[in-house]
Amino acid sequence: MKHRTHFAYRIDQWTDDGESIVEHVADVQDFQVAMATYHAACKRWPRKAMTLRQEGRVIEDTRRTRLATLFSFPWSDKGRRRAV
Repeated sequence: MKHRTHFAYRIDQWTDDGESIVEHVADVQDFQVAMATYHAACKRWPRKAMTLRQEGRVIEDTRRTRLATLFSFPWSDKGRRRAV
């Protein structure tokens, strides 16, 4: 059985200044699993800087605010309207 060494998506935790990776959280091949893993990591470490990347492209970053997201996932609070 061959073991995979390269994955499409990567989730990392960064230092507060954003200069260095503190911990490599996960490597994931599937996009939906990567998004779920990223959101779970953000929930687990809410005050930490986290990124979800595909090679050099940053898909999600807790340090930047986004007006809208392309995808709506049931585990994500993004894009949901709050009842007043």
